[in-house]
Amino acid sequence: QFGYQPGRNTTQVLVLVVDRISKAFKQGEVTIDVLIDFQKAFDTIQYKIILSKLLRYRIRGTLHRWFTN
Repeated sequence: QFGYQPGRNTTQVLVLVVDRISKAFKQGEVTIDVLIDFQKAFDTIQYKIILSKLLRYRIRGTLHRWFTN
């Protein structure tokens, strides 16, 4: 999380992400990045639809709790 934190900006997070991907690539690892902008997300969609889809795709645990809270 870099948003709205003093001394942090999008350039820093971009450098961090590129660095992690580069290191993983060099080690032959697979990487997956998921970028979600939650701003006003629930103002335009029924969250129960999201919850049911998450369960359908077997997404549970911390990620699922983010949406339920």
